Amino acid sequence: METKSVIFIDSNYWIYLFDKTCDEHDYIVDHFKELYDSASLALNTVVMIEVMHYLVKRLGPTVAKEKWQVFSSMDIIIGNLEFEQLDSIFDVFSKFSHTGIGGRDATILSFMKEQNITKLCTHDKAFTKIPNIEIIDPIPKKL
Repeated sequence: METKSVIFIDSNYWIYLFDKTCDEHDYIVDHFKELYDSASLALNTVVMIEVMHYLVKRLGPTVAKEKWQVFSSMDIIIGNLEFEQLDSIFDVFSKFSHTGIGGRDATILSFMKEQNITKLCTHDKAFTKIPNIEIIDPIPKKL
């Protein structure tokens, strides 16, 4: 049996997937179907909270709840944020803050390092400046 590659999925990807009003939505929907079938998807609780925040604020609590139930029930590798990880996250943030990543992005990079994940699906250009990470971005550069 072949092992699926693990890909961390950033919050902007999920947001574009769930919000049909985003210009990026159509690019993500088709890509997500392929990705979900061919790879193991990973994220952390910080990304989940970012997506939750967006869904409630942008789509309203009723629509957000429907989307949240789909999102939170998917078969995904989920990393929890623990107090003991903060020093590692601080180190990652300190090392790469000049690239444009923020504290939440540092939680992603730290989790990826901890889990030996080298692929990141995102539309966030700051991550392209991080070494040893393969960026997957199905959205055309013009958007």
